[in-house]
Amino acid sequence: MEPTGRWMIWDTRLDLPAQFSALALIGLCHGEAVSLCSLLNETDSEAASIEARQSRAS
Repeated sequence: MEPTGRWMIWDTRLDLPAQFSALALIGLCHGEAVSLCSLLNETDSEAASIEARQSRAS
């Protein structure tokens, strides 16, 4: 939670606020932050699975 009472999604890999397209994910209401965080984590997990399969196939 930000000092303003709004929410930010933090990218732990880059150690920066997360981005979706060109938008920094800051100043969000709690529901938006939870939904977007779940979406980004699912997308990241799927990408990691694809990368693992591709590296094993090479």
